[in-house]
Amino acid sequence: MSCSCNDYDHLELIRKDISKRIRETRKLKKSLEEIAKDSSGEHKLFICPKCSQHWQMSRAWNWANEPYLFKVPQITIDDWLQELYIQPDSMLIFDAVITRFLDQDFVDSTRTCKTENCDKKAIKVSAFCLSHHIAMLQEAKMLPKIPEGRMFKPYDYSKDVVSLSDL
Repeated sequence: MSCSCNDYDHLELIRKDISKRIRETRKLKKSLEEIAKDSSGEHKLFICPKCSQHWQMSRAWNWANEPYLFKVPQITIDDWLQELYIQPDSMLIFDAVITRFLDQDFVDSTRTCKTENCDKKAIKVSAFCLSHHIAMLQEAKMLPKIPEGRMFKPYDYSKDVVSLSDL
């Protein structure tokens, strides 16, 4: 008897795909074996006993903290525990918030950014250039920071979100 891993694609970074996977996770999890859990207990690594596909289960905080599974590359347990895979829901939320923020019209002022060794123009609403303004808002927890974790294919986060250093 074959497994159902090929019935599940990598998640698209859209809300409906993550919502759908949350609904599918309970059934999918029944065919997998848990092989590791992070120290918080929030993230788990699973393997399909039939095809050896690895899956990470994480919680989607913007979806009532519901657990969901997503395909990840094969990895040793020690390497996975060292750095978990980046969560698709975190990438999606970060991208949405940053994109909405950057949709505003930012106008350069005549002043130079107050950050040491930065020669970019400050934006009119700040003493900083746009990239340093964003960094300040991230430090103040008014904008999300770039999600942490191990990147993996098919996700190339640098293509999916605005590179803040390019601003």
